[in-house]
Amino acid sequence: MVCRLFSFMSDNFSNISDIIGDNFFDSKKAQIALKHSTIFSFWEQIVGKKFINSSKPMSIRNFKLYVSCENSFVLQELMMYKKVLLKKLLPYSSALGVEISDILFEYKNWNPNREMFQAGDDFPDFYSNDELSKVNIDLKAFEQVFKNIENSSYLNEEQKEKFKNKIIKLQQAKKMRFL
Repeated sequence: MVCRLFSFMSDNFSNISDIIGDNFFDSKKAQIALKHSTIFSFWEQIVGKKFINSSKPMSIRNFKLYVSCENSFVLQELMMYKKVLLKKLLPYSSALGVEISDILFEYKNWNPNREMFQAGDDFPDFYSNDELSKVNIDLKAFEQVFKNIENSSYLNEEQKEKFKNKIIKLQQAKKMRFL
């Protein structure tokens, strides 16, 4: 019975995008998730090498970024830098239209193997540039984001270009995951 079910599925679906549909990335939840995972992908630029392995952004809810820390010492040190971190977050979050007004740190749920909000294979580095270049995405959905990046006074031209390329590659990697 199980084998017949899987053979039926394999006859009718060539890949997962046949099941979820092409409009998956057009949904509001998918767009919000993409924006959040994009912000999370810049975490090292925000906290630096000192804290990248001892803190992880976990979610954004009600204009607050929730960050899990390895221990109370990391939590206390990051708390001292909260204003600086919010200032560093601003170019990334505002360019994506995500408002973050506070950061909440916790250490009780720390798990060093726990993934951030996005799945590990959504990172563009998981795929080669050649593989990513074959994935077509609709850039119209990102026109406003790219305008916000261009109008950002916090980023220099090189940073603006890197930010836009990172967003495109992240979207390509997410779409490739479902091909």
